[in-house]
Amino acid sequence: MKIAILTSGILPVPAVRGGAVENLIDFYLAYNDQHQLHDITVFSVYHPNVRKSPNIKSTSNYYVYIKKHSIWARLRAKFYGKMHPNEYYHYQLEYFFEQAYKKLAKHHYDLIILENRPGYAIKLKERLNTPIISHIHTDIVNIDLPRAVEVIKANEGFICVSEYIKKRILDIGLPTKAMVVYNGLDEKKFSHVSKCISRQALGFNNDDFVVIYTGRIVPAKGVKELIQAIQLLQDESDIKLLVVGGNNYADSVSNNLYLDELHTMGQKMEDKVFFTGFVPYEQLPAYLSLADVAVMPSQINEALGMSSIEATAIGLPVIATNDGGLPETLTGQKHIIIDKAGNIPLQIAEAIILIKEHYTDYTGNQLNPQFTKETYAESFFKSISNYGIR
Repeated sequence: MKIAILTSGILPVPAVRGGAVENLIDFYLAYNDQHQLHDITVFSVYHPNVRKSPNIKSTSNYYVYIKKHSIWARLRAKFYGKMHPNEYYHYQLEYFFEQAYKKLAKHHYDLIILENRPGYAIKLKERLNTPIISHIHTDIVNIDLPRAVEVIKANEGFICVSEYIKKRILDIGLPTKAMVVYNGLDEKKFSHVSKCISRQALGFNNDDFVVIYTGRIVPAKGVKELIQAIQLLQDESDIKLLVVGGNNYADSVSNNLYLDELHTMGQKMEDKVFFTGFVPYEQLPAYLSLADVAVMPSQINEALGMSSIEATAIGLPVIATNDGGLPETLTGQKHIIIDKAGNIPLQIAEAIILIKEHYTDYTGNQLNPQFTKETYAESFFKSISNYGIR
């Protein structure tokens, strides 16, 4: 089958600049290359580093690039936005779509897959007679969506990263198909961990009880509440917090008002809180391996929660909120779920103490096989077959 993949229009594929969705695309493309399942063409934004990736030498996967970062491309995108002020997405994303469509329309495809851009289906449905499936990674198709009816009708169906996301789509109440394919993790990176960093290098002692948070540092992720929990544990001198991440992946800025507030809170606690800033994904397992417990204090409805999957792959117990798809990542693991509607700092503090005092009861977590990259990729292609598209 000939398949066209329209990426998000923000980061390149192969994932030479990171990105959770882009890494997941790489996983199923590698599986396709290995098993020679389909003839796949990927439409992606361009970055010079993609030419260095061995992935582009695939005999089953082909890459078509849209240059959107040059001065001329930015000017053309801005002009497009002025001429089309009421598009579904921001004008830069719509410009990417139009440039990709010019190339896509020159060929016949049996299926188009939209990576977290279900709104593109509205235009595609008007122009082509090709089945469209949207791979949904975030909570973006739900009853609160102003154009939900158009999006549902334009898509043949949806591949969802969790049962939570599937329910959000079906709750719209329109007839549609939705299947769950859990995200996958490259388990080898989390089972053979490089010791590129030590506790001492971060200012911790070997006998400290290290709590870790990994992910974006934005208010909705609950990092402030986690630091407040550490404040409640001020008298527990051996409990330390390691905050790994920036405010926006590799494009993180060194500070903003929220980050400044968190750093100020940490500085008042005398070496109990350490911030790494943005860390390349390949170094993440090394940081996780230094910790004793991971905390995912999200206050939004997470689509899934890769951070908790990564922590359990290292073997850590996890403290997480009962948030969106997050509990689905912890099935069968030794963890503590807290109520995000309650006093989050107090609940986190109590959970940390409980795990610390009964640590052997919480050790032994391991990656659930349903979250491996092989299972993910296999399930992804099976879901396409289940739609009856051949």
